[in-house]
Amino acid sequence: MRVVNYGEESVPAVAAFNARIQKNFPGLKFPEASVSVSLPKLPGRELYQEYYVALDDGGAVRGAYILKHQAFFIKGRVVSIADWQLPISEGICDTKYRYLGASLLYDALKKQPLLYGLGMGGMGEPLPRMLKGAGWSFYPVPFFFRINSAFNFLRNIAFLRRRPARRLALDFLAFSGLGWLGNSLAHAVLSKSASGKTLCENFESFQEWADELWEDSKASYGLCAVRDAKTLNILYPSADRRFIKIRVFNGGRLLGWAVMLDTRMERHKQFGAMRVGSIVDCMARPEDAGEVMAAAADVLLGRGTDIIVSNQLHHAWGKALKRAGFLSGPTNFLFAVSKPLASLLQPVDAGQIDMHMNRGDGDGPINL
Repeated sequence: MRVVNYGEESVPAVAAFNARIQKNFPGLKFPEASVSVSLPKLPGRELYQEYYVALDDGGAVRGAYILKHQAFFIKGRVVSIADWQLPISEGICDTKYRYLGASLLYDALKKQPLLYGLGMGGMGEPLPRMLKGAGWSFYPVPFFFRINSAFNFLRNIAFLRRRPARRLALDFLAFSGLGWLGNSLAHAVLSKSASGKTLCENFESFQEWADELWEDSKASYGLCAVRDAKTLNILYPSADRRFIKIRVFNGGRLLGWAVMLDTRMERHKQFGAMRVGSIVDCMARPEDAGEVMAAAADVLLGRGTDIIVSNQLHHAWGKALKRAGFLSGPTNFLFAVSKPLASLLQPVDAGQIDMHMNRGDGDGPINL
C-alpha cells in the first residue's frame, strides 16, 4: 500500500472506491475531482487543500484523506498548520484493511506534524477514538442555540421527538401556547441588551478594514486562523449568495464582523423542516464579542428564522452568545490537536479557553 497525491489517473479508482464504501455508508464520499474546487493549491496562496489516496499493488484506491493547509496565529506568531479532513479507509467495511486508518494518520503526520481535526461527531465515533489512542488532545467546541419560534421548534426538533410520549408532550406545549410562553420568559431572563449605540451594515466582500481589524484583534487570542481580507474572501466569496455578512460599529468604530447562513431545512435529521440561522464565523476583540453576537442574532431573528445555532470555542464568544439569549446544548463538535501542535498551544486554561475556533475553521458550514 502506498499513499500518493491524488492525480487525474486515479479518478476512476476513486469512483470505484466510493461505490464500495457507499454500499454500507450511503452518505460517505471522497471528492471525485482530483483538484479541490473551492481551495485549489495556487502560487502564493497559503490556504489550500491537497488530496491523497492510498493505492494497493493493483492500483485500486483503498483509502484517502485531505489536508487543508492554513496560516494560524498561535501564541504571538503565524504558523502554517493543517486540518486533517475526510479520512476514509476501506477498513470501515472490510476487515482486511482495518489498520489502514492508522497508516493514513501516520502518513499525514509525516507531511504535516502540526495537524488538527474539527467536528468528527463526538468521542464515541471511530475517528476520535483512534486519535485519542494516538495521544491527541481534545477540546469540545460548545454548541449554542436560540429558539425564535417555539411552535416550529417543538414540532420539528427530531432529537427530542424520537419517542411517541415525547412527541405528544411537545405537541401539547406547541399547540397550547405554553411553549411560546416558556420561551418568551427564558429570553426575558437570559438576554442582556446591547449598548444601544451599535450600528450594523451588510457587506459583500472583505476589504482593508478587515485587515485592520485582524491586526488589532489577533494578539487577544492564543490560537486563531488568520482572518485577513485575502483569506476571508477565499472562504466566503461574494459570488456565494448564501453567506450573510455584517459588520458592527459603535460610535463610528468598527467592532467586528460575522458571517451567517439562513437555511430552510427539509427532513433534516436534527432540525426537521425548520428555518435555521447559523452564525458560521466572526471576528472582533473578545471584549467586543457581545455586541457582534447581539447584532448577528438580531439580523437572523429579523429574517424569520425558527432557531439560531453556533459553535464557539473561545470563552468570550460563548459568554457573548449567552448574553444574546442563547442556551448551551450537548456538542459533538470536537477540536482535536496532534502532539506537536498541542505543545505549541501550552499552557491552556481549561476554564478560560482563548482559542478562537468555530465552523468556519473546518470543513465549512456543511449541513447548515
